[in-house]
Amino acid sequence: MGTMAFYWVPGMPRGPEDVPFTTGDFTSIFTFISVVFAAALGFRQSAWESSRGTYLFLLHRPIRRATIFLTKLTTGIAVFLLCSSVPIVLYAAWASMPGRHAGPFEWSMTGPAWRLSFLMPLLYLGAFLSGLRPARWFGTRLLPLAASIALLVVASILPWWWCAGFPLALVLYGLLAANVCFVARVRDYA
Repeated sequence: MGTMAFYWVPGMPRGPEDVPFTTGDFTSIFTFISVVFAAALGFRQSAWESSRGTYLFLLHRPIRRATIFLTKLTTGIAVFLLCSSVPIVLYAAWASMPGRHAGPFEWSMTGPAWRLSFLMPLLYLGAFLSGLRPARWFGTRLLPLAASIALLVVASILPWWWCAGFPLALVLYGLLAANVCFVARVRDYA
């Protein structure tokens, strides 16, 4: 089969019996890393900046609050999508080379990984909203994060992804972003 590139990365095929993206641990490890990264990025951009006093500087600029927070959300989602697409593209490029594994490879096999990558910003938005809300950590403050996890699971298992799951994800992105703008407008940052 030739030499194995990226053999040291967890989830890569260990032998000729693994077919990329259909068998092996790539999707489960990718899911775990994406969940941790999305939640950490959401809390980093909201709760961490609140505890460091960054909002006192940011919100006294001559820019609307909604513009500031929508820019933060757009940047966070773009960073997450970029960072999550790099491993998928690298692994798929490796798998598409002849002689790397014993089995056929089509780029359509990457569909579940792309769907998961597209849905993870729901978790990021839930973590951002949880970090922004002025409440105690246990109880109502983590409710948006728990709801976004539930919505992510529901959207990921819907049949007919392009007809049902994709539009649902777009609507949920809009609702969570609107809720972030609402909380950002009514919250007292002093």
